[in-house]
Amino acid sequence: MIKKMIFSLVFFVTFLSIGQASFATSTINQTTTSGIEYDIIKPEKKSYSSSEKVVLINGKAPSGTEVTIEIYGTTDLTRRSFNLDNLPLEEDYILINTEAVVSGNMGFFQKQLDLVRGINKIVIKFGVEGIGNKEIIVYKYDVVRADIRLPYIRTNASRTTIPLIR
Repeated sequence: MIKKMIFSLVFFVTFLSIGQASFATSTINQTTTSGIEYDIIKPEKKSYSSSEKVVLINGKAPSGTEVTIEIYGTTDLTRRSFNLDNLPLEEDYILINTEAVVSGNMGFFQKQLDLVRGINKIVIKFGVEGIGNKEIIVYKYDVVRADIRLPYIRTNASRTTIPLIR
């Protein structure tokens, strides 16, 4: 009887402690000021490469906060072969577009942005004193598609060519 009571007590304490467990999430771009969070949720990396022409920026800010997103691009006229390891200088960037978005009722914002080929620098400004600007570097590249020719079967009787599908 005592064993059953001890087992029940241990089970009950274990069951209650599971609800108390909390899990920490790792966000690189999270900044707080007096308990209010300003965060970039996507993209998760500060620099990455992609073949996609469009990038989705979404983040977290208090409801009604106006967030300014600036997109800078660069053209490699100097043939220095810019990439993620060899980034351009600040004066090499050209302002392409400025977008303003307001954080919604639940404290989230999102914006879809068009990228140019090459290095793109996205600067996110929260417009709040004490909160620094967030920068994301995206290297947009073109996918080169190989010209694959299918082998053909020739028939002598009708003199037609039929593609061989594997």
